[in-house]
Amino acid sequence: MPKIGRNDPCPCGSGKKYKKCCLGQSRKKHWSLDEVRSFTTEEIILKLRDFGINVTEESFLKEVENFYSACDLAEHWWKTNKVTAKGYDQDFPWMAAVVLWERLAPHMINSEKLDDMIQEGYRLCSEGKEEEGCQIWLEVWEHLKKRFTPEMKSINDAEKVFSGLQNLHNWCQDLEMELSNAGLKDPVFYEKRIEYCREFCSLFPETERLIIENMKRAEAESYFALGLVEQGEKAFQSLVNEFPDSAWAYIGWGDMYWLFRDSKAPRNYDRAENIYRLALERNVAGREDVLERLQMLKEERSKGKR
Repeated sequence: MPKIGRNDPCPCGSGKKYKKCCLGQSRKKHWSLDEVRSFTTEEIILKLRDFGINVTEESFLKEVENFYSACDLAEHWWKTNKVTAKGYDQDFPWMAAVVLWERLAPHMINSEKLDDMIQEGYRLCSEGKEEEGCQIWLEVWEHLKKRFTPEMKSINDAEKVFSGLQNLHNWCQDLEMELSNAGLKDPVFYEKRIEYCREFCSLFPETERLIIENMKRAEAESYFALGLVEQGEKAFQSLVNEFPDSAWAYIGWGDMYWLFRDSKAPRNYDRAENIYRLALERNVAGREDVLERLQMLKEERSKGKR
């Protein structure tokens, strides 16, 4: 790229000479991504050089291979260059990294793009478009899986490969729940929920027990929703074997026979009661929740006898 002289027209398009416009001038307002996007690629690179960041298109394409996010790349620039950006201009390097990544390496999905996709998924789900939201989120999950390594045994370990408005710990649980909501409208999402929950537990077996339990319960529920009652029974039996002192393992199982709205199992109050009472025999923590469920079941059964 040819070097622009101090007396050349400023690349920002103001019509002024470079030395009297952007060169050395103190920024009077915040940068925005839209403003940075209005610059040509050459203009962005020139601005970075003015701030002491020595970058070319070729060097940028090599650097992005070593980072998951544009922010991480910008931090690297600050550490390896004598950056002169001050005040409002301190935001320019990371915004420039975002825009250059969009233009020069769109095939490499960075954390900023994944974060945008996650936020779009939340928006769609909040509007009752869970199927569309989950499709986007499952695409995010596929990209994230490429970043996970065998050394990451829990979802908290994996936080280091993604930074966004939502942490992975919370978002992964939201994905499971929204797959359930999407399954109420299209059963194929129950199949996707099973696959996702199994993958999660396989990838992160040392995640806190409550999350693992909820993922495995979600898998078992999904079998019932698909009419695969025998597989659902086996999954719930495995769940209570692994979490014998959890009231909700038994409650979730019993609910399949009368309360779970999308279960394809025949209504069977006796089966539900027997499962709940297994929890009482075990003297599980959360005994009050089991007793409450038994009372609800009793009231439901009495309605049918009237």
